[in-house]
This record gives sequence, structure tokens and C-alpha cells, in this order.
Amino acid sequence: MTDLVPVIPSRVWAVASGDSSRQVLTCAAAAAQVLLPTFYGPRFRGEDAPPNVIQPAAYAFTVWFPIFASSIAYAVHQARGSARTRDAWRAAGWPLAGAFAATGIWAPLAKSGRPWSAQGALVMIAVLAETGRHRIAQAERRDELSAGEVAAVAPAAGMLAAWGQAACGVNLAAMLVAKDIVPAGPKAATAGAALLTALGAVGTRAVSAPERASVSSRFYAGTLLWAFTGVMIGQRQRSRSAVATAAGAALTMLVAAAKKR
Repeated sequence: MTDLVPVIPSRVWAVASGDSSRQVLTCAAAAAQVLLPTFYGPRFRGEDAPPNVIQPAAYAFTVWFPIFASSIAYAVHQARGSARTRDAWRAAGWPLAGAFAATGIWAPLAKSGRPWSAQGALVMIAVLAETGRHRIAQAERRDELSAGEVAAVAPAAGMLAAWGQAACGVNLAAMLVAKDIVPAGPKAATAGAALLTALGAVGTRAVSAPERASVSSRFYAGTLLWAFTGVMIGQRQRSRSAVATAAGAALTMLVAAAKKR
């Protein structure tokens, strides 16, 4: 009887980490990603709004609609029985499910006034979604995915990775000022420009990678450029440094993406 004890945890882990569990978790996390921010997300108004350091224009946040829609589409696609044992979903499925879950978790954390925990959730979104996006881009480059599979996963992975990274920078800039870690004014503008520069460097590296021609990489690049454009428009009347830095980051990305390897 005692010989069976070590076997039980391994069997539980095998079930929890199996293909069926991944499919179920992905569907649940995709639903949470849509429902929690929509119905239990923060609503910032007036004095409750975070400091505007490098905040994009309001229109830029409409990117969540295609992110939500494409995430649900991917969750449904990977839940099919025929997709259960696909190596690409095994490689990218867990990180993407984690990114969906982190997006859902972010909403109640932000609404309940836990800024550092909410920032941690944004970091998890960016890291996990980028991990999934990179693995999908590699699978595309090796021709391991059909056109239908690329259409199912590339938009969700690419857009969520890019917007998660942008949200990390924007939220961190606001939080540093809100917590008096960086004083408002010139020092806040410098911190915001530094974060935009870092975001541009990350984006440039991604679009310079060998798999930059993949569909998921193109969605990533397009979404990050959307974010930079949103910052330029949103900050045009209040922060020249933010506008110039965002424009420079976007231009650097475009040049890197246009170069032939």
C-alpha cells in the first residue's frame, strides 16, 4: 500500500498537466479574460484616474475587442478533439492559457486597489503571451501549422503579447508617480521616455528575429505600433518627450522590420 503513495502525486500531475486539462483551462481562462475586465474591471474617473505620464489616447484601448474575440476563437479551436495532441498547442497552449488567466486576474486586483499585484499580473500577461507568441512564430516558420491553425492562434498571441508589454510600461509609469517614487513633472517625463525606449527595444528585437515574417509576429508588430501611435496622439498636447520617444521607437521598429535578412 505504501508503495502506491509516491505514484499518486505523479498520476495527479499527469492528469493536471495533460492535453485535456490544457484545453479546459484555456477555455476557462479565455472566458475569464473577457468577463472579469468587462464586468469587474476598474473604472477610473476624475481624481481616481492614475497619473497621466505616457497614457495612450482613449481610442487605443479598443484593441481589447479584437484581443477578446481572437482569444475566444483560439480557445474554441484548440478545444476540438482533433487538436488535443498537436505539438504546437502543447508548446504554446500553456503560456497562452496563463496569459488569459493573468488578464482576468488583473481586473479584480486593479479594482480592489492593489497596484503592485496588478502590475505583477500585467508582467505575467506580457511574459506568458510573448512566450506563447514566440513558440507559435517558430512553429509557423517550420511550417508546422495549417493556414486555419495560424488564423486561429496568431491574432490572439500577437496582439496580447504586444498590448501586454505596452500596458506594463504605461501602468508602471503611472504607478511610479502615484506612489511618489518619481515626482511629477520633468522626472516623470524622463521615466516615461525611458519606459517607452525600453518597450521600443523589446519590440525591435522581436521584429528583427528570424521568424519576423510570421503572421503572429506581424500582429505583434502592428499592435505595438498601434500603442506607440496612441501614445503620440494622447500625449501630443502635454508631453513632447513622450511623443518624440514613441515616434522614435515606432520608426526604429519599422526600419528593423523592413530590413531583408
